[in-house]
Amino acid sequence: VLFDCRKERAELLEALVIPDKDFAFPQYSQKVHLVMGENDRIFPAEVAKSVKENLGNSATLVCIEKAGHMVALERPFVYNKCLKKILASIYKAGHTK
Repeated sequence: VLFDCRKERAELLEALVIPDKDFAFPQYSQKVHLVMGENDRIFPAEVAKSVKENLGNSATLVCIEKAGHMVALERPFVYNKCLKKILASIYKAGHTK
C-alpha cells in the first residue's frame, strides 16, 4: 500500500507545498477555532499563525505543547480540555443573543 499511487501522492504533496497565487482566504461569519500541536511537521506553527491572521478576528489558535499533527491522539486529555473550552464558548455565545 505504501508504494501505490505514487503519482497521485506526489501531485497532492506538490499542491500542498507550492502556493496558489490566486488563493484568497474565505471570510466566515462564524468563529473559526484552530487547534494544533507545537511539533506539527505537516502543518507548522508558522503556517497555522498565517492562517489565523488571514482569517481575521473571528479566528482563534491554540497550540498544544508536546504534540505533533495528531494532537487528539498524542495529548487526548489536553485536547479534550481545549475542545470543551471551545464548545463552552460557542454555547455561551449562542445564549447571549
